Amino acid sequence: MLKRSALTIGITSLLALPSLQAHAGFLDFTVDETPYGGTQLTVDKFNGGYSEKLTFDGNGGFQTTGFATLGQLFSNDGTDDRSDDSVLGDSYMIYAIFKSEGTISPVTSDITQFNATGGSVELYLDRNNDTLGSLGATALDNVSLSNDSDDFLLASTFQLGTGTGLLTSAGGFFDLVFENVVLSDENNGGKGADYFLKPDPFYIRVNVDGDFDNFDPTGTQTVTGDVSAVFVPEPGSLAVLGVAALGLGLRSRRKTSEA
Repeated sequence: MLKRSALTIGITSLLALPSLQAHAGFLDFTVDETPYGGTQLTVDKFNGGYSEKLTFDGNGGFQTTGFATLGQLFSNDGTDDRSDDSVLGDSYMIYAIFKSEGTISPVTSDITQFNATGGSVELYLDRNNDTLGSLGATALDNVSLSNDSDDFLLASTFQLGTGTGLLTSAGGFFDLVFENVVLSDENNGGKGADYFLKPDPFYIRVNVDGDFDNFDPTGTQTVTGDVSAVFVPEPGSLAVLGVAALGLGLRSRRKTSEA
């Protein structure tokens, strides 16, 4: 059984502007909510929650499948809740589907190493705020969506850069780094630039991390946690997903159970 889970997702715009690379706070970005009864808003953070299946195959492999919803916007370096100004979570919703796979191998008697070999991230906008996402029995099952005919793709990547992690007797950490996370357009079934108006060019970073106690890497685990998304100026285009991260400044704690 997994315990003490604290998970975060971050979606980050990346600007290849040297003059902004040293910026310490969150980078402002503009979203267009006018098609959903709102206005154009300048904000710097999303917030929400997610659930994930983590499955070990018993032969040295693992897979993860997760569904996240992002239903709040913040400004002023993530401190001011913009719920009174935004219609996100009321008129429309943003959600993400992510997957990863790889291998595990023992390093010592009490240390297990994770190595990711592939993965994907897809970020969607639900125009009617009625899409439901359900996880399957294991991470091998796709997320089941209902009422999603009105949804469109905002951004995605299917290219994994690196992914490593360790599980020890005290806990563990895991990070996957995805490359080339880009806004969608009409050619690939999306309208990312219609929603994310500024800055331009606009790239995305997605961050998920958490805190796990030690557990036996067998069977299927169900993980739930908090989601935060921030935009910061950095060169390049990356998305990071972590199924475990030990001692990295916990934002909350959620129980997880063996399926």
